Amino acid sequence: MTRIAKFTLVLAVALMAQQIHAQPTPKRESETATTKLGSITGRVLADGQAVINASITVTGVNATIAARFVATNDNGDFEARGLDAGLYRVRVAAPGYVPVLSNSDQETYYRVGDSVLLTMAKGGVITGKVLSANDEPIVGVRVRAMMIREGEGKAASEVDGNLDRLTDDRGIYRIFGLRPGTYVVYAGGRGSSGYGVNGFDNDAPTYAPSSTRDTAAEVSVASGEEKAIDIHYRGDAGHSVSGNAIVPATPNSFWITISLTRLIDGAPDAKFSMYQSSGAKGFEFQGVADGEYLIWARYAPNSGDVVVSEPRHITVKGANVTGIELTAKPLANVAGQFKLEPSTIATCKGKRPLLFDETVVAVQRRQKSSAKEVPELPAYSSAQIVPDKSGNFVLRNLGPGLYDFDVRLFARYWYLRSITQPTTAAASKEPATIDTARNLLALKSGERITGVKITVAEGAASLAGQLESSKEEKAPAKLFVYMVPAEKDASNNVLRFFSANVESDGSFAFNNLAPGRYWVLARAANEKAPISVRSLRLPDAAEARAKLLREAEAAGHELELRDCQNMTDFKLLP
Repeated sequence: MTRIAKFTLVLAVALMAQQIHAQPTPKRESETATTKLGSITGRVLADGQAVINASITVTGVNATIAARFVATNDNGDFEARGLDAGLYRVRVAAPGYVPVLSNSDQETYYRVGDSVLLTMAKGGVITGKVLSANDEPIVGVRVRAMMIREGEGKAASEVDGNLDRLTDDRGIYRIFGLRPGTYVVYAGGRGSSGYGVNGFDNDAPTYAPSSTRDTAAEVSVASGEEKAIDIHYRGDAGHSVSGNAIVPATPNSFWITISLTRLIDGAPDAKFSMYQSSGAKGFEFQGVADGEYLIWARYAPNSGDVVVSEPRHITVKGANVTGIELTAKPLANVAGQFKLEPSTIATCKGKRPLLFDETVVAVQRRQKSSAKEVPELPAYSSAQIVPDKSGNFVLRNLGPGLYDFDVRLFARYWYLRSITQPTTAAASKEPATIDTARNLLALKSGERITGVKITVAEGAASLAGQLESSKEEKAPAKLFVYMVPAEKDASNNVLRFFSANVESDGSFAFNNLAPGRYWVLARAANEKAPISVRSLRLPDAAEARAKLLREAEAAGHELELRDCQNMTDFKLLP
């Protein structure tokens, strides 16, 4: 995978799923009753100790649900009360600490009645002095630390942004609360806002130790670790990048956001933003260093659709860049509706019904594969939404490209049966349907796709099991359990393929399983095998699914799940 592809995938996932790792799986409320009002409780720990006075933000995924703000007590406990039924994000912040993030490619959501354990870690520190060429302290210059790789070596997500501090009268800076990872540190230049506040902001940034971005020193920081690095300030003059953004006319003037992103080895790096009024002409960035950049405009006169210009590639080299024209165009929308199929089977009676407030539908654009292509704008490569009370949904503001669907159900006894969209057969001109679960959705700029139907059926089963191995055998570091359909006529039904990771104690669990016969197979993780349910169901995973079917059938671990069955004692031999 190219660096551009990796960055786009990591960043898109990050914009969609910057979530906090919760262990163990949240305790769920009863699945036999519908909750009207309730609370989400939890505890915040760091190295096994309570984090006192941590700020907890509980935000509804449905935008109509008001956020709750609470603090942890002396035991690290919290409770957000008076919550309507729905899905919620739970975020935690505490000075000097950073949340431990999940490695999952899915964002973690919580429901009323859940009890959550949130883990934090002591943040890292980067400190040092900013000195002139004569080793005199430079006072009042802003120093920024920008993460370029996470602790596991993955490309850093844009959400981490820049942390900054001004130097004091001794020229000393100290940036704390850093997540474990690798950083570059620089003084001067504009921050992400694109606006200046002192005389150093029009300079090109000086990277530690006394470099441009291309030769900047990389600083790796672990949890609780402090690193020192001095910067000898170069004082290089920055350049300007200016032009005009053109957007559709509106009755009132609104702000157009202009974004400028530096490219390093073809992959996006630091990002800067500024604004132009829709009722005026012209924008200008100052303090821009030599290098390769992408620039684009975004306009959102209301809370619904936005218009975005195509990203333009520019080169800044020893001079100002002027006369850039950015014309914003509409993005694509996808609209559809959920269809529910209740069960009439006795074992499913009295179970908690599916609530649309507790359901999420999302789409994700597949990344480009060529390093020569201009990187796509990750901010418009995904969308997710909670359907309304009638099951209708609109996924807005999507850039052109190929997308896959992801439907997440939080009601245990329901499963995803199908995703389809209407089309017209070229030969017969008669309406037909496309199996959207098996095929990527192709979108063009400004396109409006309607009629997507997501069918959800009652009767889902669940499975909890244990992977058993001989004491002499050493289990691989990372294991996954796959469930694939045992019925021959279901081998092409991608919605019958599931995966789950094996915990350190050998346990694994599946929910929202369609009833039927399955082969069950344990496999060690590797780069070529899809490990998430979403990646397992993609069109380009057809060969991997066929291989899993062959291997699972050969292993011979078969089971049958009935409607609304909860199997809790399944034993699996590797």
